[in-house]
Amino acid sequence: MALSSAAIWVCLTPKAPIYIITDAYIPALDVRNSTSLHTRNTSILLNLEFSNPNKKMAIFYNNINVTLYYRDAIIGSNSLPGFYQGYKNTTKYEVLVKANHKQYLPKGVTNATTVLRVCLENVVKYKIFSHKTKHHRIYNEAHVSVGSDGRISGEKNIKLRKSFS
Repeated sequence: MALSSAAIWVCLTPKAPIYIITDAYIPALDVRNSTSLHTRNTSILLNLEFSNPNKKMAIFYNNINVTLYYRDAIIGSNSLPGFYQGYKNTTKYEVLVKANHKQYLPKGVTNATTVLRVCLENVVKYKIFSHKTKHHRIYNEAHVSVGSDGRISGEKNIKLRKSFS
């Protein structure tokens, strides 16, 4: 009996969603497009993937808050609407963040990279059969290196990890 209870518990314990940054673009940092229109553009475009790794468990996402930092300063944020995600499913989102303060975006990054911290905060509920769990707060973050072309440099498909800050 104890063994079967343990097996049921392991099978029904929900796994946290997986968040991945698949692409990022900052027009103001793109030295190839150095027109005044691009250098004044304070938008930051992120492509995100939300994956549900659970078998037979769906996820209800509340609004998802995305905040960007340069060093310790918040440079912008945006919120995505909540949604339902079936099991073993991946959902893609394109997020546009308007930077609040352009001075936080380094000018003329030529042979180097700049690092932004992307923080994602939301609350989820899991649906196991017809039962919904309590709310689970999730706070994940990742550091994204952006090169002189305004795009992710180095590692691609950056996984956001749990943050304890």
